[in-house]
Amino acid sequence: MSLVKLGFADTTEWGAIPKDHPERPETLPRWDDICISVLWLAAQQNKLSYRLQDGSVLPRRIGNGFVMVRKDAPPPATPNIAARFGLGPALAQSEVERLLDQLGLVADGAWTKEAVFVLWRTSPKSWALDYTSDKRFLDSVQKAVASVPDEFASEISKLIVITDDDIDALINRHAEMIDQAREKYGPKARLGEIPSHEQAQRSLEFSRRNELDWLFFRRWRIDDGWLSDKEASRAIEIFHDRLAISMRKAVLRRLHPTKPSFFE
Repeated sequence: MSLVKLGFADTTEWGAIPKDHPERPETLPRWDDICISVLWLAAQQNKLSYRLQDGSVLPRRIGNGFVMVRKDAPPPATPNIAARFGLGPALAQSEVERLLDQLGLVADGAWTKEAVFVLWRTSPKSWALDYTSDKRFLDSVQKAVASVPDEFASEISKLIVITDDDIDALINRHAEMIDQAREKYGPKARLGEIPSHEQAQRSLEFSRRNELDWLFFRRWRIDDGWLSDKEASRAIEIFHDRLAISMRKAVLRRLHPTKPSFFE
């Protein structure tokens, strides 16, 4: 999505293909969203690793919570991005470090002030960030609650209402799917069970929370609040945006305090 919005690729059914001749788009994507794409890709390719405050590596945990320790392992390389502005240290390969510098996330070997909200969105596990009591976050919560557009308020109000008809419809869909599978695979096939009323409600609550998250992923940013249609067209659909999820919880807690299952 980032490459497409930057004019370097064309979208396809399963991703994107590079353009032979990149073109600068009339409207550039959001800088912060591009930064997220770069940070996630660099981390996925092991070209960027976030460190504990003392520069050490977060222990790797395997099944049952056991910590895997390699005997005689060499000490980890010293981080080349220093902690600053509440963000922890990190180690980046040279090409990534240069790119982070060009993006304005790093300067003089440390994170910049502009990087704070971007890193809040990725919230590296090694740093154990807790920004929900930060004044900047709390001010943004008040702004989001006070300025929520009518169309979003209406959408939120609809999503948090789960009726018995909704629950019955989900149960019936499961029953139909099981019947179809039994016809296809035979009566002895091991199939799932029809959910109970309580299980169906929990399932619907989970899916509705996901829909609420996507509303914030697409239409809210901490620097700008709720995005207009024009601004939203510049946004990249960043899923698992931890800052947006935290804001969803905080906003729902204030708008609909009697619906705790939607601000979990």
